[in-house]
Amino acid sequence: MFNQEYLPCNRQIHIKLSDEELKMIRDRMEQMGFKNMSAYIRKMAIDGYCINVDFTAIHELAKMMCVDSRNINQIAKAANTYGWVDEKVIVDMKTEHEKVLETVKEYFDKLLEIM
Repeated sequence: MFNQEYLPCNRQIHIKLSDEELKMIRDRMEQMGFKNMSAYIRKMAIDGYCINVDFTAIHELAKMMCVDSRNINQIAKAANTYGWVDEKVIVDMKTEHEKVLETVKEYFDKLLEIM
C-alpha cells in the first residue's frame, strides 16, 4: 500500500471552509498524527476514515505479563529447590495471574469493538 503522504500529486481541488471547520479538521488531523494536511484530507476523502490505536495499554499489559511470568518462575525455582511451595504463595500468584488475564481479555474485547 502506498503511503498517501508521498504519492506524486499534480491535480488540485479547492474547497471553502469556515474558520470553525478548518479548526476541526486541524484538530482531527493532529489527533491522527498527520503533519501534512493535504495527505490527511486525501486519506479521509479516499478511505472515509482513519483509525488511530493507542498502544500504551498494550505496553502496560506487557509489563503486567512480565511480572506475572517472573512470579511463576520464582515459584517454579522454589519448588525445584525445596521440593514444595507454600500454598498461600500459589493462591496469591494465581489471583494475580487471573487479574492479568482479565485485563488482557478486557483490552482485546475493546479492540474487537473498534474493528
